[in-house]
Amino acid sequence: MKNNVKKLAFTLAEVLITLGIIGVVAAVSLPILIQNVNERVNAEREANIAFKINQAMEKMRALGLLNASYGSTEAFVDELQNHLKIAKRCDSAHIAECWPTAKVIDTNGEEYDVSKAKTGKDLQLETTTNNVGIVLADGAAIILNYNPEAKTYDVGDAIKASKDAVGGKFYTTNLTAGLYYVTDVNGRKGPNSQQADKRNDIRSFNGAKFGKGCAGKDVDGTCVFQLASYSAATYPTPCSEAYSWCVNNDYWQGAIDACDAIGMKLPTKDELLSLYGDSWDGKPSTGWFWSSSEGYANCAGYVDFGSGGSGYGSKNYQHGVLCVGK
Repeated sequence: MKNNVKKLAFTLAEVLITLGIIGVVAAVSLPILIQNVNERVNAEREANIAFKINQAMEKMRALGLLNASYGSTEAFVDELQNHLKIAKRCDSAHIAECWPTAKVIDTNGEEYDVSKAKTGKDLQLETTTNNVGIVLADGAAIILNYNPEAKTYDVGDAIKASKDAVGGKFYTTNLTAGLYYVTDVNGRKGPNSQQADKRNDIRSFNGAKFGKGCAGKDVDGTCVFQLASYSAATYPTPCSEAYSWCVNNDYWQGAIDACDAIGMKLPTKDELLSLYGDSWDGKPSTGWFWSSSEGYANCAGYVDFGSGGSGYGSKNYQHGVLCVGK
């Protein structure tokens, strides 16, 4: 006698419904999972790059080299490469040759030409020293800037992660307050972006970011940068072609050229008077400063920041220079 056994199973409709639910869940969660994995990989690469530079600076600190005087980024990298394995180095004129892509997306979501990142100003820093591009032995691409005006610390603090005002993460250290850089943690692979909300693969050290910044002080939307004042030590007499302010005794033309070289301009006389009338951090309390306004014969305009007076003087006078720009 055979027992009647009822076999239980899913119907075709139930199977299809279940598979559909699994597919929807996978479609929603898989991109998030992939993003999280990519972010973890990028963060580890970023930390690895920061660790290697930190190690190199630790060696410099141990040798008493962090408190040395480096007058430029080039001079700093000359010493840094003795303690860090660098496969390739590029000066500011060839900076893009040390970067995996010709263009990147900056923090504003706009396309930025890497070849324009020549000075600290082009990394939104308050410095006009030249940038230097380096490629580490492991292929990591870095555009670095060193500010010789920054205070250095003979300490061994570890690099730590921080966040800027818009939520973008960057790494910083007290080993030297003058070191800044950007790095692409995954090479040519996209998105090649520095936007904080786009799972960015271009990371920042000490706040450096692609894009124009103010190298000096922001005065009511105008960037103001003061060039080093004339002194017999920096601009010897007689004039030498080596000093931009000192070509053919035409200090005024040299001032125009010096501002132009950093992507700024010499202000007009009215603009200078306006700057004198404003209150801003770092405003000179004394000294005569050139304007771009020409006068009669071989004279050009100036403003006295001690009294607010103005006039015209010979172009071979050794006045101060304030460059302006956006």
